[in-house]
Amino acid sequence: MLKLNKKGFTLIELLVVIAIIGILASIVLVSLNSARQKGYDTQIKSDIAQIRNGMEMCYDTNGGTYVGCTTAAALGITALTPPACSGDASYIGTTIGVTASAYAIHADLCAGTFDWCVDSTGKAKATAAAVADNATVCP
Repeated sequence: MLKLNKKGFTLIELLVVIAIIGILASIVLVSLNSARQKGYDTQIKSDIAQIRNGMEMCYDTNGGTYVGCTTAAALGITALTPPACSGDASYIGTTIGVTASAYAIHADLCAGTFDWCVDSTGKAKATAAAVADNATVCP
């Protein structure tokens, strides 16, 4: 009797293993991209909260008015740069609508088609519609 010693894997077995690894890798990459966008959104929300704090300090310093509180120097913060995925080139100036008694700050979020908006009334929320640059209240 002739005995055959089977050593190694067949081509089919190797192809199945490679296909499974490819499927798992694609699932991991999709999850990683989603986590990255959520991280960017957290950065945007944190930066805008920092600007909000600066606005309130500027309000107190300026004798109860928000006028003049739209620059990084006036807010007492370093310049903040949004992530590249956000459609806003800068949070400061172009995304702050200010009057003497009200303001609204907004920026595009990365993980969706929403703006993150905070205003002087205490609102902080995602808005489905884009917020106008001169708005002083979040919709």
